[in-house]
Amino acid sequence: MAGTSLGILGGTFDPIHIGHLRMAEHVFNSMELEKIIFIPAYVPPHKLGQDFAPAQDRYAMTELAVAANPHFTVSDMELKRTGVSYTIDTIRQLHAQYGDRELNFIIGADSVAQLHTWHNIEEMLELTRFVAVWRPGYEGAMEEMVQHLGQRARERVLLLDTPVYDISSTEIRTRIRQGASLAGLVPQAVEKYIYEHGLYGCQMGDRK
Repeated sequence: MAGTSLGILGGTFDPIHIGHLRMAEHVFNSMELEKIIFIPAYVPPHKLGQDFAPAQDRYAMTELAVAANPHFTVSDMELKRTGVSYTIDTIRQLHAQYGDRELNFIIGADSVAQLHTWHNIEEMLELTRFVAVWRPGYEGAMEEMVQHLGQRARERVLLLDTPVYDISSTEIRTRIRQGASLAGLVPQAVEKYIYEHGLYGCQMGDRK
């Protein structure tokens, strides 16, 4: 029923882009959610040692990107915790805060077969439902997941057919370094922020 479920979209958002927003809008409408909470990671465990924009900048860009959408919001809970951003800690905090809502943690199709490697995955499957944004090429991922986690996981992971938005943060960062246009890739407010703050190797103020 609409208004009883929340969508949770975590990520590095380095930077957030149009693909993130369109995918979230599709999930929101398809599942009739109350709202979707974007949660920028402080230090993602799978990206330890990598170079990415400061957490406060990624949070600020996410806020700018969702500002015009009344059913999108941003949480800084992982930034406040600092340290490595383990998903289980975020889910526990959300469950305590929104205990009367069903939590729907949105993941990519590529993550389904790897769920068994996630920290405290059994507890996560009890506290939240996973919504996998689906696309061709990952047909065997669900069976692989069940082999590792059992039939209970099948009940707690929903496959949602989602349009493919062929945009990546890696591509955007490359285009910034090359001085190429970001038109149609990020919201204008995010593009403005990147050039005003000299992120990703651009020159401050040199907006394309």
